[in-house]
Amino acid sequence: MPMTTHHTKGVVLMLTGVLIVPWLDGFAKLLGQTLPVLEVAWARFAVQFVLILPLAWYRLGRKMLNLGQWKLQIIRGTLLVLASTFFFASLRTMEIADAITVFFIHPLLTVVIAPILLGEKVGFQRWLAALVGFSGALMVIRPGMEHFDWNSLYALATGFCFSGYVMLGRRLAGEGSPLQALVVTGLVGTLMLSVLQPGVWITPQGIEWVWMGAMGSIGLIGHYFIIKALEHAPASRLASLGYFEIIGSVLVGLVAFGDLPDPWTWSGIAVIVCSGLYVMQQSMKGKKSLTHRKTDS
Repeated sequence: MPMTTHHTKGVVLMLTGVLIVPWLDGFAKLLGQTLPVLEVAWARFAVQFVLILPLAWYRLGRKMLNLGQWKLQIIRGTLLVLASTFFFASLRTMEIADAITVFFIHPLLTVVIAPILLGEKVGFQRWLAALVGFSGALMVIRPGMEHFDWNSLYALATGFCFSGYVMLGRRLAGEGSPLQALVVTGLVGTLMLSVLQPGVWITPQGIEWVWMGAMGSIGLIGHYFIIKALEHAPASRLASLGYFEIIGSVLVGLVAFGDLPDPWTWSGIAVIVCSGLYVMQQSMKGKKSLTHRKTDS
């Protein structure tokens, strides 16, 4: 498929979105040094909900309330809440680039989950790529070695939760607006985490309120760019650009915290990215062959 001006706009929007989102993680890491993880996660979703609700109502009106398979929408939102909370927990001690690299095994985990949730057939090559990609995550985590950080298991749990979130997104494809999804996840996260606040709440001080607002706003802006990108270019063309989030995370870690990945992490990044791109390529081949069979018949 040749690149058109319309697609180019989608690529630019996608790149902008995935390079903005890591700054959410940067603010979450800053806040996590003095505030409980559950409080930081609450702020991320509460700010998103407050900001997205008026926009969604303006764009969709009463259609915003037509959720279709609302139970699956709630489960999907819950998985994203868990993913975000686990990821923020990992950032307490992990460098942002390390945590995001482990998180990016989620495209490979979909290979494992897809046959269970969607009944998709997964060939040997994609299974092998998933195993190789997992070895890349182990390069970053390094269990049994001096560098090992137990909080890295939170980053691993983030990947599992997010892969489930993506799978349910496929199940719900075509139902409702992306803006609806942002409203639902914002509402689910706010309600779930509000219940837990009485036991953990520490009143933020001064600049921490600003960081909370910035975290939620930046996350919303970044994800909105990604949603708009999908309106201008097919997901198949944009999917691989998601890996630029790792580069964005390296930059945020360097600028905000003076962190730079070590050789083991760079090696893990290379293995995970190559494995993920291979899985995407094999997936696209499968879709093309299926389309050809339908056309021929």
